[in-house]
Amino acid sequence: MKKSLFKLLILLTVISVLTIVVVTGCSSTTTTTAAAETTAAVETTAAAETTAAAETTGAVQTKSIGFYADGADSYYQVMVDTMKACADLDPECDWTIDYKVGQNTAAEQLQAVEDFITSGYDAIVVIQNSADTTSECIAKAKEAGIPYFGAAHSFASIENRHDAAGSCCFNFVQAGRYSGEDALARGVKKVIMIEGQLGQGSAGAQTEGFLLAYEEAGKSLGGSTAKEVATQKKEIKLDGTQDIEVVFWASGGWFSDPAQKAMTDAITSLGPDGFDGAYVQNDPMMEGVLMAIEDAGLTSSDYWLGASNGREISWQWVKDKVITQDVNQTAALEGDTLYQQVKAYFNGTSYRKYIHPYLTNYNIDNINDVALVPFSDVDAYMEGRAAGDYVTDINDPKFTDQEGY
Repeated sequence: MKKSLFKLLILLTVISVLTIVVVTGCSSTTTTTAAAETTAAVETTAAAETTAAAETTGAVQTKSIGFYADGADSYYQVMVDTMKACADLDPECDWTIDYKVGQNTAAEQLQAVEDFITSGYDAIVVIQNSADTTSECIAKAKEAGIPYFGAAHSFASIENRHDAAGSCCFNFVQAGRYSGEDALARGVKKVIMIEGQLGQGSAGAQTEGFLLAYEEAGKSLGGSTAKEVATQKKEIKLDGTQDIEVVFWASGGWFSDPAQKAMTDAITSLGPDGFDGAYVQNDPMMEGVLMAIEDAGLTSSDYWLGASNGREISWQWVKDKVITQDVNQTAALEGDTLYQQVKAYFNGTSYRKYIHPYLTNYNIDNINDVALVPFSDVDAYMEGRAAGDYVTDINDPKFTDQEGY
């Protein structure tokens, strides 16, 4: 009996010990598992955050861009300032844009591109001096494996144009056509032509477009075509049948002072009744023309005065009927277009390579009905861009493809 009781006590003791071990073991296992799960969760979260950070860092374009302008011009400055502003607001862009300005020589353009290549820039943007020089620059950039973007002026005439990563410029023929259509509708038959620079491609294109408006309406240009008149200028031989005649040719150099002198010379040569109006190819030159008219004791509203530029100052001129017509050809929109093209290239995504930003024609009759895009006020442009006040996406059909590509 005692022996059996003793065995029972031993058995109970063993069971108790086993119970303690099992319970303790279960507690230890649970704690260890929970700790392991916590550690794993922390490690997973940290890994995810690291991966996300790495992906974000990978998406940021840390790039250097060399931007060359053929001359010192407020138009060009607005372009590069807007391009920078767009990139600065983009979290994916960490761009350094170095702006270099020449003094209107082909040699400087070539030297600038060579310097950009030697310095190892990731992309090059150039406002050209001449298409021939651009052809050589594109070849050098291609050999170096650096994308070349053209701005402001077309180089569609050169053989290696497709080797450029992009080209952005306004359709100057269409800009001139808008002005010509307005002049034709208002009965202009004798016009003073103040080009930005005689012989420059974009200037000649605007003149051609102006005269095309008459040609396309069936008006005589004196036995010649719009292109012939725009190209030969003072040397053109007319047969006396012309419905529209350029009675005075001049270069205003894209600036006010030389344009004022040119208009003064024209008024002196022709007299106040010797012309119906003047086509002036940008607003700084128009400012000089207005001063010349005032100095001559004439009233600007007595003449048709048209331009192709569309700066903010011109909006008020047209509202006040100081000038008759202008075309909104905004440098800010062109800078935005460049930003979009260059970013797409860096991203490796498809984009429209050879493109015209859109133009908006306005005159004394429709000035209060059209939506104009800020030209030189970059802050105003960026505010309107953010608010969606106007079209900025280069994929929109308002942007047109360049001819010749």
